[in-house]
Amino acid sequence: MSPQEQQRGSRGYSVPTGRPYALKELQSAVGSLGDHLKELYDGAHPTEYESVADALYTAFQTASGLAPAKSYTGCPEHPNGALDPEAPEGWGRCLICNDRRRLGLRAQGARAAAAAPPAAGEQRRLGYPVPDPPYTLQALRERLRTVEDRRFHLSLSSPPEEFVRMADDLHRAFIVARELSRPRNASGCSEHPGAPIDPDAPPGEACIFCAGRKRRAQRSAQTPEMLPRIRRGERRQLQRRFERPPG
Repeated sequence: MSPQEQQRGSRGYSVPTGRPYALKELQSAVGSLGDHLKELYDGAHPTEYESVADALYTAFQTASGLAPAKSYTGCPEHPNGALDPEAPEGWGRCLICNDRRRLGLRAQGARAAAAAPPAAGEQRRLGYPVPDPPYTLQALRERLRTVEDRRFHLSLSSPPEEFVRMADDLHRAFIVARELSRPRNASGCSEHPGAPIDPDAPPGEACIFCAGRKRRAQRSAQTPEMLPRIRRGERRQLQRRFERPPG
């Protein structure tokens, strides 16, 4: 073993700055999720899921701060740049670097043009994962169970990959809770899914916005009444509805 390795090993493990406090906040936030989940039941109102969604988002923000920063583009030069929706096969997903390639600016984009395209797994892992529907209370409980199991294995010396997995699991659970907290389509309208119900509307037309639009369309067109033109220097005499009291 070289002297440098011996000196590095004698120093021990250095905890990153701020990790003890952030990890304590994460443990506390995840531990309180069980109390919010106990009050939920099948058929619960969407507003009852709002507290769970808020708590999950707070825990996710803390976990994402503990995890290494993610690259949305897979580009080391522009990790948070714009994504190219029409990236050719074999190219990266960074819009800036791809525009340089298209314009042929080799002098400015030599490093981006010469760099190998990111691996397929890196291209799929853009941002944080979003689970597929259906979003149900059972799916939320399964996500939270996974988060709770992963919480017990987190410590100050955990590798960065563990915090990345924790942030991913919290984001999945947050998406499920957020979708459950959205207003349900009680009116049956595809255009206004969260619209209030019109009690006077016929069956199948309970959307208050669509019902109001239909009533306005059925009204007969009225000819507007034109007021007489006032000559210059005259004042319009308005007819009062109520007489002014004397004095």
